[in-house]
Amino acid sequence: MFTKTAAFYDAIYAARGKDYAAEAAWLRAAYRSIARPGSRLLDVACGTGMHLSELRADFAVEGLDADSAMIAVARERLPGVPLHVERMQDFSTDGRFTIVQCLFSSIGYVANEAELRATIARFASVLEPGGMLVVEPWNTPAQWYDDRGAVFVDRPDLKIARMSTNERYGTTSVVRYEYLVGEPSGISSFAETHVLQLFDEGQYRGAFTAAGLRVREERTDLFARGLYIGTKP
Repeated sequence: MFTKTAAFYDAIYAARGKDYAAEAAWLRAAYRSIARPGSRLLDVACGTGMHLSELRADFAVEGLDADSAMIAVARERLPGVPLHVERMQDFSTDGRFTIVQCLFSSIGYVANEAELRATIARFASVLEPGGMLVVEPWNTPAQWYDDRGAVFVDRPDLKIARMSTNERYGTTSVVRYEYLVGEPSGISSFAETHVLQLFDEGQYRGAFTAAGLRVREERTDLFARGLYIGTKP
């Protein structure tokens, strides 16, 4: 995952213009229809904990991520918040939650449609009746296009150039990153490869329905790929 770059993750996405505060404000408004102040919220694939830091004043938040380096950054940001190194496919939890969210297209890391269904079912199983599941999808096959990109961080004590290329093999997308990082201690370079599956709308909706959730799709400029929102009867 992002094990080599967890320390630079927030700087890179700040340079890309990701607005966690605005995203959290949108989510907070959506959650008010089913949650009270202090309701339990689980952020699956929480990364460095940026969404949790914005939502912790309103909810009893908890997070998990498969990448221990990301959780280490999140623990520094969120002292006292329960954070776990676990996979989204088979995590354990103590009790149920009013809200489960899985954002930033992390759901794309599941291996295939069967695992997508099993993972959504796992999310649904820890929701209390009337609870809400929010999933931000990865690209669909119809949305995909091969591309090259670059992000640059230019701070007094940190310089980063991240170059990326992506490719598609059937319904599997492969994103390759090359990093050049300058710090006071010196210059380093390294690479990461990410493999994500391309599911279509029917597969996402089918997974929610099979898990016993009523599902709808929301479109907003804040979440470019939309959101799937499921409620548990």
